[in-house]
Amino acid sequence: MSWRDWLVGLAVGAAALAAFGAVLPWIIQPLIRGLLWFRYRIEVRGREHVPRTGPALLAVNHVTWYDGFFLAATCPRRGRALVNGDFIKLPVLRPLALRAGLIPVPFSGPRAQREMIGAARAALDRGEVLGIFPEGQISRNGLTGKFHRGLEAILKDREHVPVIPVFLDNLWGSLLSFSRGRFFWKRPQGWRRTVNIVYGPPVAPPINAFTVRQAVLEAGVHAFAMRRRPAQPLETIDLALQHLDHPTLGLLTGSTADFDRGGVTQIGHKPGTVGQPLPGVGLRAVDDAGQPLTADAEGRLQALRAGDPDWIDIGLRGTIDRDGFVRVVPG
Repeated sequence: MSWRDWLVGLAVGAAALAAFGAVLPWIIQPLIRGLLWFRYRIEVRGREHVPRTGPALLAVNHVTWYDGFFLAATCPRRGRALVNGDFIKLPVLRPLALRAGLIPVPFSGPRAQREMIGAARAALDRGEVLGIFPEGQISRNGLTGKFHRGLEAILKDREHVPVIPVFLDNLWGSLLSFSRGRFFWKRPQGWRRTVNIVYGPPVAPPINAFTVRQAVLEAGVHAFAMRRRPAQPLETIDLALQHLDHPTLGLLTGSTADFDRGGVTQIGHKPGTVGQPLPGVGLRAVDDAGQPLTADAEGRLQALRAGDPDWIDIGLRGTIDRDGFVRVVPG
């Protein structure tokens, strides 16, 4: 092959790559759906809650390395998402990722938080749909971790932006989740896994990390109810630690061991609490009028379980802190 042939081939390849990059934003959703189809059945509810026009912030729980792909495959609008910039440093991958709507931000360091907030606010100001994972890290115990308050900084002076809670269910135990104590080198469980995704209604004011997390967990209860088979209990729950076993409603909360490794921490239990709501369970504290209370405010505890039509008073008083841990107040 002559050098002219090499140049022609290189030019054709470059043109094909440029053309693919140009159309990628328009084909990314069906492309991702096709790639996921081989391993996952995806069932979605509530997409009508995402506004057809204007800015919107999607707050999503974080269980696996490829949660963003499930979001991209199911969101009714082409949107953008914040990602770790280290993942798209390759010269070929970076322009394609940018075309696909990914916003790279530093993973760590003094600039990371500032750049993340600035990029997110700019996307919303352009009227775009933006997906974020407020936990800032993948769950190490299968439960939803605390939501960082960077979410509040993103929404500062942007009260008009609706916040849509999104829950990705039945991904714990899949490849690239931290089930069985590792991300990699696990045998797949079953040929195809059904992933249930619920887009909840916009979060009612006040909008803060606590209220958004509560809304995401409520969406999680509805996603859990979509399961076709009885769910296996989380293997990380340790009943020797704090938990709440209600005499008529069953086990509502549980605790796990703390995780602290490689700069990643996730609190699994707190002294004086009964742990966090289990998958398929929502808990809230309400006032005498039945209105949900803010973090750490004492009130009547109510539970929402998968399959129940409404919240149920459980006959106890207590509080729920910003990290989602439930404290029962002796009556």
